[in-house]
Amino acid sequence: MTSSRIPGRFPPAGSSRIADLIRQRRGARGLTPLDGALLHVPPVAEGWNLLLGAVRSKGKLPGDVREAMILRVAALNDAAFEWIQHEPVGRDGGLTTGQLRLIRDTTIRFSGLTADQPPLTPLHSAALAFTDASTKEIKIPEDVFKQLKVSLSDLTVDDADESKEYQTEDLLAEAAAVVATYNMVSRFLVSLDVAGKSDEAVPWPVDRREHTVPLPESTDSSPQSLHVLTLTASPHLPWLVLVNSLLTNHTSWTLILPHLSKSYNVLLYDQRGHGKSTVPSPPTTTFGILADDIKLVLKTLEIPMPVHSVLGVSQGGATALNFGRLYSPELAKSIVACDTQAVGPQANIKAWDERIELANEEDGMKKLAEATVERWFPSPLHPNTRKDIVEMIASADVLGFEAGARSLQGYDLINPGEKEGGGPGLMDLEGVPVLLVAGEDDAGGKLAEGLRKLKGEWTKGNVQFLGVEGAGHLPMVDRTRAFAEGVIKFLEGV
Repeated sequence: MTSSRIPGRFPPAGSSRIADLIRQRRGARGLTPLDGALLHVPPVAEGWNLLLGAVRSKGKLPGDVREAMILRVAALNDAAFEWIQHEPVGRDGGLTTGQLRLIRDTTIRFSGLTADQPPLTPLHSAALAFTDASTKEIKIPEDVFKQLKVSLSDLTVDDADESKEYQTEDLLAEAAAVVATYNMVSRFLVSLDVAGKSDEAVPWPVDRREHTVPLPESTDSSPQSLHVLTLTASPHLPWLVLVNSLLTNHTSWTLILPHLSKSYNVLLYDQRGHGKSTVPSPPTTTFGILADDIKLVLKTLEIPMPVHSVLGVSQGGATALNFGRLYSPELAKSIVACDTQAVGPQANIKAWDERIELANEEDGMKKLAEATVERWFPSPLHPNTRKDIVEMIASADVLGFEAGARSLQGYDLINPGEKEGGGPGLMDLEGVPVLLVAGEDDAGGKLAEGLRKLKGEWTKGNVQFLGVEGAGHLPMVDRTRAFAEGVIKFLEGV
């Protein structure tokens, strides 16, 4: 629980009256990174706690309207932390994914609207127009103010002792206080980079569902399955499939999801032996099997096919290429393969043996995690991001890692054999758009050089190359924005 620019202060329970009062308001959540930053100035933290408690829970605005205004402020001010904290509250208050997506879309200007913006109600639209004007222009145009007043006058509040006009004025004052307060909150969050979120994109709302997909070899005595996550923004949007690297899981894509979820539904899963997917029994796998896993997931979950694209990185990149070779264009319109190779070099076999040996030592996964992060990211990561990546690798299953590592020893997608699923070689894949991506600093530039060479030799293919300046092995982590812009440009052309 730290902030990026200043460390948070989190007094133990019972040691600070003010911190305990904040804990009392927060409930099970406990102190947040925002609280830790505020507790550098305890009197301000105390006043903040009283103000926020009153604004959040002691007013008479409907909860969905209040949270819509708060979330709109977060979207307008690029306050990712504020959005992340309040989206669940907004959903609990009744906001739907469709409504949240309109609130998140800052290209929509609600100011001046006099009708509802489906699926928003007229009150939602009037409250958001007021929020836009207050946040961006400060002074509220008279027509915007009147529209909110008219919409609020239709509400019935639980205060029979007051006149309707008096109640409406109360609600107008409360609305102004909500917007002003959360502009203050967002500016504090962003200025101090609380929780290290200032460079992150505000998420696009999606319906998130977890799935367990049984594998064909599963038995009652040895259940085998893949852990899958679907992020559905709209049933009408195209689908992307994201495939993780060796030693990571689906959370390695977290930073890029806000960029993709505006225009695409996203399916993520943990490759065999990683994350919540089971370790293969016996602990071996091949690229033919890994490609078939994608096909199985798509069919089991009845995802509309062909999907717009399959995107993979490192081992996941080779999986994506092999899936494209075997099943495109019927199951996927395009392929994006990042920081990978079409052929596993013989020279790498010994290196993988050494890493497997290290992983099997005492505290081996921790040692492997530190060594891997240093190799993957030549430039320093944000401390929070580095910590997350190290912990993800260190918690990986040793047998799952070994199974995946063995698949990388001696594979060949150019002249595929049984391990790769047979069939025509990768160079025979025609017509299907393919984007080869590499961090320019990955392996001292060797991965980028290899993928440029593959593009030049792939004479039959519809192949593009994207080099991400300053990026290492996982560009979606260390150069998220540049990676997202390049990949989205490619996807828009498919």
